[in-house]
Amino acid sequence: MTAPRGLTSPTGLRPGDHVCWTFADDADLAEAVVSYLDEGRRRDEQLLLIGASRPALLTACAALPDRDELLAGGRLDLQTTGDAYAGGSGLAPLEQVERYRAAVQEALGSGRTGLRVAADVTALIRDGRSGRRRLHAYEQLADVLMGAVPMTAVCLYDESVGAEELGPVAVLHPLQHLGDRQPQTHLSGRGPRLSLHGEVDLTEAEHVRTALVDVAGDGSGELVLDLSDLDFLDVAGGRALYGARRDLAARGIRLRLAGAPRHVRRCLGLFDLAVEPA
Repeated sequence: MTAPRGLTSPTGLRPGDHVCWTFADDADLAEAVVSYLDEGRRRDEQLLLIGASRPALLTACAALPDRDELLAGGRLDLQTTGDAYAGGSGLAPLEQVERYRAAVQEALGSGRTGLRVAADVTALIRDGRSGRRRLHAYEQLADVLMGAVPMTAVCLYDESVGAEELGPVAVLHPLQHLGDRQPQTHLSGRGPRLSLHGEVDLTEAEHVRTALVDVAGDGSGELVLDLSDLDFLDVAGGRALYGARRDLAARGIRLRLAGAPRHVRRCLGLFDLAVEPA
C-alpha cells in the first residue's frame, strides 16, 4: 500500500478500493451514491446500498438509471444500517467481514463481476465509545478483505459527526474524501503486519493513536507496526506512538516498531522508542 489518496469523485474505482466519503446533506449523499452505483451497474457488479431507512435509500438512488429494474431483478439490494451491521446485537467485526465475504461469492456465483457496496454507517460512529472501537476494528478488517476479493466499498459518513470522530476512521481507508481536508495518513493491514503510510503530524497524531489501539483489540500478545513507508513524523506523531505503546501495554500487548526511515527514527528516539529492522 501507499500513502492515502484524496478523491474528488466516487468514480474510477476498482475492486479492492476502500473509500471513506463524507457528505454534507441528503443531496450530497445522493449525488455520490448515484454516480458510484451507476459505475458498478455498467461494470456488471452486484450493487448493495445501505442506509438509515428504506425510504431514505429509495430517495438516495432515485436518479440511478434503471433503478426499478435493478431492484426487481435483484441486481440492486437495499438494506438498513441496523439490519446490515447490527442485527439487533451490535456490530460484530469478524462476523460482518465474513458476511461480506459470502456476499462476494454469491455475487460471483450469479455471474456478476464483483460486489459494490455504498454504506451510510454514520449511526455506527455515533454508537458511543465501545461502538466506535468496534467500528474501527471492523474498518481495518474490511480493508484487508477488500485486498483479497473483488469488492469495492464506499463508507459514507455525515460530516456533521466532526473531525475528531471522523479522523480515526478515515485513516483506516486508503482512499479518502474529507471535504476540503487533504488526507495524510493510512493505517493498513494489507500485508503481513500493520503499516503506516503517508505523514503523521499534529493534525493526525491522535487519530492514528486511537485507530491503532482500537484495531489491536483486547488480550495479550504482540503487535508489529511497520513504518517503512512513513514519509514524515513530527514530535506530535512520536508522542502519539509512545502513548499507543503505553495504552497497549496496559492491555498486555507489546507494540514493536519496525522499518522506520532515518528521519522518523530520530523523532522516535526522543521518546525512547526503539525501531527494529523491517
